[in-house]
Amino acid sequence: TEATSGLATWCLQFTPRVAVIEPLSESPAVVMEVEASVRLFGGKRKLVERVRDECADLGVRQLSWAPTSLAAVAVARSGASNGFAKPLEQVLDGLPLDTLTSVAAHHATLARLGCKTLGQVRALPRGGMSRRYDAELLGALDQAYGCGPKRTRGWSCRIRSARSSN
Repeated sequence: TEATSGLATWCLQFTPRVAVIEPLSESPAVVMEVEASVRLFGGKRKLVERVRDECADLGVRQLSWAPTSLAAVAVARSGASNGFAKPLEQVLDGLPLDTLTSVAAHHATLARLGCKTLGQVRALPRGGMSRRYDAELLGALDQAYGCGPKRTRGWSCRIRSARSSN
């Protein structure tokens, strides 16, 4: 959407590492990797305060921080904001299935197995999971928990000034 694109473009002031997660879903998320930019903005606390304040002005409904992009998305969808409050496994293990879209897609069958949380899904035998579910489910879990490769595509934009002839 235009709002998502605008937010992603706004994020570029903090880092070139910006991505839109699930852009076509009902709840797309804009993520940015800011670790390399922390010093430029006066430290983590000042950067967090600035992003939080400006996001509120922009009408952002939920903001969260976590060690991985999908963990931040899951934490935000759970209504929390601090994915650094505890070790990542503890933060994610208690979150409901619907916080990760690739897991939520299998909610009915996972619920029949007794799974209500991401941690319960992660505890299932991996071999059986890979045979019964699509690669997206395990890939999303791996990415959220920081065990797999990042699969987000960067966000780029072209800004042309009114004076530009192109």
